Amino acid sequence: MAKIFFKRCEETFEIEMPEGTKVVHAAYKLKLPEVPANCRGKCQCGTCHVHVDPEWVDKIEPMEVDTMELFLLKRQKSYNPELSRLSCQIRIKDEYDGLTLSLVEDNIPRN
Repeated sequence: MAKIFFKRCEETFEIEMPEGTKVVHAAYKLKLPEVPANCRGKCQCGTCHVHVDPEWVDKIEPMEVDTMELFLLKRQKSYNPELSRLSCQIRIKDEYDGLTLSLVEDNIPRN
């Protein structure tokens, strides 16, 4: 099990998830509106975009080069080449205990 933290401004949400689970499923369980994941975690929409805390960028599996993940991320308003990831592409490992991700508001519908 690994404890995952999602940050929104001054708020922090935490959840424990088993190894092998995708980070997007942690966001589902927390019902975070910033992570609607419209394609249900299949790397087809980009709506599970998060920013990885700088402390964790080099500790998690890196994004593969020239992938659909990068293609989708580059189209996001809050794309940051050093921090942006799709949460559907990060599989939790026990050593990710404490992984911290910042939520981005790109995907919240505006009325």
